[in-house]
Amino acid sequence: MWALTNVELMDGRGLHIERGGLLIDDEGIIRAIAANYSPPAGTVTIDGEGLLCLPGFIDAHSHIGLSTSGETLGSQDVNETSDPVTADLRAMDGIYPYDPAIREALKAGITTAYVTMGSANVISGIGSTIHLTGNTVEEMVIIPAAGMKVAMGENPIRVHGGQKRRPSSRPAVAAVLREWLEKARRYQLETPQKAKDWDPRLEALSMVIRRDIPLRIHSHRSDDIATAYRVASEFGVRIVIDHGTEADLLADQIRSWGVPVVTGPSFSTRGKAELRHKGFWTPARLIQAGIVTAIASDHPVVPAEYLALYAGMAMRHGIDLSQALASITLAPAQIVGVGDRLGSFSVGFEADMALFEGNPLLSIQAQAKEVWITGKTVYQR
Repeated sequence: MWALTNVELMDGRGLHIERGGLLIDDEGIIRAIAANYSPPAGTVTIDGEGLLCLPGFIDAHSHIGLSTSGETLGSQDVNETSDPVTADLRAMDGIYPYDPAIREALKAGITTAYVTMGSANVISGIGSTIHLTGNTVEEMVIIPAAGMKVAMGENPIRVHGGQKRRPSSRPAVAAVLREWLEKARRYQLETPQKAKDWDPRLEALSMVIRRDIPLRIHSHRSDDIATAYRVASEFGVRIVIDHGTEADLLADQIRSWGVPVVTGPSFSTRGKAELRHKGFWTPARLIQAGIVTAIASDHPVVPAEYLALYAGMAMRHGIDLSQALASITLAPAQIVGVGDRLGSFSVGFEADMALFEGNPLLSIQAQAKEVWITGKTVYQR
């Protein structure tokens, strides 16, 4: 048991205590939160010296560990381009715990990431929610299967159409997705009795049909977003819109669908036609519309370590500090499957948090002094 006292506590659900404190048990769980907190006698206590304490940031869409910093193409394990459907691939099988970017992100207060396969294929594989600490993936992983990557639009068309195979058009992308969801639906209904009938891709997609995990749908243009929802609705499966460059153009529809959106990377060039609308106004408008919205890095497209900066940039377009903070804590926690244990300061939640000199959403000079994951120090400056 230990306590952190004399800190400014802030989270994305509106908590703001100027001079607060936390009590954390031996399992790394928050047991008390209060203003002017006085821990029980004999408790090991850290004086926060009035610094700002925030929940650990959560990057809701990343390839960190899969696309390793400073390595050549042969070490980039994001995409398996041999087939447009590779649903049986698991991102956690390619995560390198010693990727330098993991440590850099941790030093910036990012404690959790959803690591996903890439967007070369219509269906690319299973993403995992991980903590950014550990010597093996087994030590890092929180949820091994947290989503199934699907890609609409230009990427699968370019990769596979360029090899003279399906899909080479947007209707073909939708058709491939629909075909494999239907195969998985039938496979789920008719459990194979023979080994020769077993199909690892359909086994993986059965998790989607059962609604155990959502389709994480890479979609930029508004028509791709609408098509993704149309196809998914035919099968009653859960979805998350990833990137959503033109999602703000469909804000009313997306709100009525009850679908969350992970935006980003907005701090990079408009390198292809479907990115022409890209900007930090998209997450701001979605948040203002009442849609659960996360801001993500898509590391290494833009570096994960500047996640707080990206959230701060959205404040230029009308959201407040609490909303911006929620976009990298509370909202991504809900989206990546850890909303019942991470993303805010709540009694019973894990003590993933960072102590900052300055506010990283407001100042480029702000730095983390100490970072904890489940109550254990994982970085100290």
